[in-house]
Amino acid sequence: MGRDFPLTHPQRLPVGPDTAYHHASKIEWKTRSDIFGEFYCRAKKSDTNQIYTYKMLNEAAFLPKSLTITVSIGEDVNICFTRRKVFAEDAVIYKNDSFIHSVPKNEIPDILVYPIQGVASSDAGLYTARSIAGAKSTSAITRLIVRKCKPGLWGPSCEHSCPVCSNGGVCHDETGECICPPGFKGQTCETVCGEGKFGRSCKERCRDGYCRSMVLCQRDPYGCSCGTGWRGFNCSEACGPGFYGAGCRLTCECGDMGKCDRFRGCVCKGRHGARCEREVVSSLPLSLSLSLSLSLSLSLSLSLSLSLSLSLSVPPKPQNPPMLNGSGPHHLVVLVNKEPYTGDGPVTSVKVIYKQVNTSVWKTVEGSPILYPFWCLSYPIYPPVSNLSYILYPFWCLSYPISSLVSILYPLWCLSYILSGVYTIVYPFRCLSHAILSVLPELPPAPSNIRSCNITDTSAIITWSLVEGLAGLGSEGNMLFYAILGSAGMTCITILVAFCIVLQLKRATVQRRMVQAFQNIVREEPVVQFSSGSLNLPSRKHKNPEQSVSYPTLEWNDIKFQDVIGEGNFGQVIKARIKKDGLRMDAAIKRMKEYASKDDHRDFAGELEVLCKLGHHPNIINLLGACEHRGYLYLAIEFAPHGNLLDFLRKSRVLETDPAFAIANSTASTLTSQQLLHFAADVARGMDYLAQKQFIHRDLAARNILVGDNFVAKIADFGLSRGQEVYVKKTMGRLPVRWMAIESLTYSVYTTNSDVWSYGVLLWEIVSLGGTPYCGMTCAELYEKLPQSYRLEKPLNCDDEVYELMGQCWREKPYKRPSFQQILVSLNRMLEERKTYVNTTLYEKFTYAGIDCSAEEAG
Repeated sequence: MGRDFPLTHPQRLPVGPDTAYHHASKIEWKTRSDIFGEFYCRAKKSDTNQIYTYKMLNEAAFLPKSLTITVSIGEDVNICFTRRKVFAEDAVIYKNDSFIHSVPKNEIPDILVYPIQGVASSDAGLYTARSIAGAKSTSAITRLIVRKCKPGLWGPSCEHSCPVCSNGGVCHDETGECICPPGFKGQTCETVCGEGKFGRSCKERCRDGYCRSMVLCQRDPYGCSCGTGWRGFNCSEACGPGFYGAGCRLTCECGDMGKCDRFRGCVCKGRHGARCEREVVSSLPLSLSLSLSLSLSLSLSLSLSLSLSLSLSVPPKPQNPPMLNGSGPHHLVVLVNKEPYTGDGPVTSVKVIYKQVNTSVWKTVEGSPILYPFWCLSYPIYPPVSNLSYILYPFWCLSYPISSLVSILYPLWCLSYILSGVYTIVYPFRCLSHAILSVLPELPPAPSNIRSCNITDTSAIITWSLVEGLAGLGSEGNMLFYAILGSAGMTCITILVAFCIVLQLKRATVQRRMVQAFQNIVREEPVVQFSSGSLNLPSRKHKNPEQSVSYPTLEWNDIKFQDVIGEGNFGQVIKARIKKDGLRMDAAIKRMKEYASKDDHRDFAGELEVLCKLGHHPNIINLLGACEHRGYLYLAIEFAPHGNLLDFLRKSRVLETDPAFAIANSTASTLTSQQLLHFAADVARGMDYLAQKQFIHRDLAARNILVGDNFVAKIADFGLSRGQEVYVKKTMGRLPVRWMAIESLTYSVYTTNSDVWSYGVLLWEIVSLGGTPYCGMTCAELYEKLPQSYRLEKPLNCDDEVYELMGQCWREKPYKRPSFQQILVSLNRMLEERKTYVNTTLYEKFTYAGIDCSAEEAG
């Protein structure tokens, strides 16, 4: 016995004998964290036929709809998780410990559904769901089992047809055998074990005698379910009326012939079968011939010779069920399918049992399939015609009235007779009764005084009369009905139109208020000039006093502002819905506040210039468009649902947010070493692209990295970026001192190499889970100590190889620092080795790196 998930735990587990059952073993967990995961058992010296089971903790935010889901290849399936806790975080779904899907926190439904269309073998595996900040041990687990053949087939090439597995059994896609649910046995799972019993031979018995609160797992492709008679996630709820079997997935169809037992199904006196459709037949053979010969000789011993000849006739049994051959508005034509059959034939009599879906009464049609291979099943719902003798043959169809039809058909049959053992041809005759459509609660009665005469082989004269009182239902009743119907329809249409008008006016009012709230006051002289999709901003070079930048434009009316998601001293970021190229999408709208300085506006326009020139890259927040309104610039960029990387890292500090959970799961963060290294690699990849385009970022820090869909890190905030190999800043302003290289602090010189220094500080932020660089030191102390080879200390949870990479970024000589391409190669190698380079396990005397928000604001 062992554990397959999570992979951080050992595979094999110590086991001991379980004397409560035959040939059983058990595991005893020592700590609470050992309970969670996917466990398996298998025979010794065998790696096949493993049986899996699953355990989850009470802290799980979701519950799976079922522990396992079995489907055949090509089918559609929904992986469902039920929400059991409310949390203000995004929900994430993993497959085999790899991220595949997320749902924003404000859009999480009560039932989280991950649909898969046309299941393939590669879709099989373990699916887990949790909150994005939750530890792995708080995940809900379900396993998708995919049969490699289409439904009803098995074999290496799926060339064989599966047997009909009863009582919820599943056909094995390799052997063709039926894997029976707990509580059933037999080649096709037709035998019921009974209450509290299970096992291949029904010899095992649950300790409580009922199998309540027990999850029983079989080998694939069956998976896990409750014992027969129980349902629910904890298998503690009894089956409701009319349901039975493992997980209460089967429906009793006993009709009036028996009662439904939640452990056994239909229990019928003198009958058997899933629907009580078969009578108990004596097991004596139909014919028996016995010959006995006896010879006796006396000598020193006595010998007895006995020969027995036994001949049995086995009743025939068709191999295929009846098939639907045709249908009409009031009938079904069923093919009996008497051949091929097993046993001694031929089949001389067949009984077909049928019922309407919304009724519980079963009806039968019985006859000889030799004469009538096609039977017509009917469902009459009117009283039969009185005072008329007729014989109903199986192939004749009864027509029944429907309340919406004006013409109602009443069938009549003549008596048939047999002459010299040959069936005569009998024709059914139909009478047409004209009814008047009205709002009466019941149909008009059948015609009366029906008489027939002059009957020949090809014709007959039939007369009848209508019941008195029907004549009063004339056209006036129809007119009244149509008047009422039209009046009601017009009333509904009027209410609907009024509702739509009120709703539209309300939306327009809200939008107008939002626009007014986010509009700027018209300034006397805008710093930046706009004209039809181009931006004219003062050049920083004296040779060209003005340069024009083209940008993708957005219409002001195509921007629907929503909530403010970020705010600084001089700018705002607003979530909005925009319309671009005819498509609606989420966006982040950046704008400057009215009291921002000219330099702030110039830097903001410079960010638009940089984004236009950079183009598209997966690790850069890309430009969606820009809009000029009343002399102000509104910048639309990609919306990152998970916010900035700094806040994302600090939210993962589970020891500060939930100490009890952190101690119980021995973890300091909800993020793994692989996820943290992925963030670092994403930023390095984006910065390498900037370096190739000869752009300098100048403000690279975790606060300026956004976490997008699928947790991809994207570089943002290009307000200080410059499209030059070397940039010398000649003015003093707000500076990110703690992230700046020595040459930038000393000489105000910025290059790609100074961005590499900032990247080293960013890597330190990632490893320290959002710590403040040089926490406890002032900017003046940094100016003094950095030239003296003082550097950030190594985080306690950091591997030497990662800290060495940071040190390379902080080399005093800029040309000795690695390029972003070299940094990316090193990080990719670490990711491939799958070694724990950042230890997030909670060890003794663990402490997080300090956070000093005031120091960050000061630079």
